[in-house]
Amino acid sequence: MKKEVEVMRVLRVPPMGKLVVEFRGNRYENIAQVSEEKVKRFLLTAVGELMAFSGGYQTLVDEGLAPPIITSDSKTQSDESLSEQQARFLASLEASRDALKAEKKRISSLSGISHVSAAPSSALNPVEQIDRILQQYVEADPELSGRSIHLVQHPAGGLQIDVDGKRYQRPSEIDDQRIQILIKKAIKEWEAG
Repeated sequence: MKKEVEVMRVLRVPPMGKLVVEFRGNRYENIAQVSEEKVKRFLLTAVGELMAFSGGYQTLVDEGLAPPIITSDSKTQSDESLSEQQARFLASLEASRDALKAEKKRISSLSGISHVSAAPSSALNPVEQIDRILQQYVEADPELSGRSIHLVQHPAGGLQIDVDGKRYQRPSEIDDQRIQILIKKAIKEWEAG
């Protein structure tokens, strides 16, 4: 008979859906909080195995779930932190989407209603909130003010970027760096707010 062993628990903590790892009764928000070298190595090995399970880091990058590895020395620290913020934001959008789906399902099962709005019509989802911030930046830029640049909720969940009728999944796919920068600024302002 096989004996299964719980390696670690991964929990999503509200309100922003941040992940924490629980190991032997201790919770960690990042690997730097693990003081014991043996435990740190054990957890890193488990995460490495999960990376292999997912098809490798590049698979996560290709799916838009992780920032690309920056190998060029020309990238600055601020560029890297923006990529990290973008990845965190996308993860929080996915967590919000999952939480809203679960809440709709729970309410629906309690009341017997087949369709329930996830939020009052006056409440904006995170994508709409960030799009409002983005619109202020676009209107303030004389070169971009006449263009159609919007963040929209994908019907299946997640984020889409609409630039003059063309859809993108990530800011890095957009050729115009000014637009990339404005989107990243809007995300940063939303996260700070």
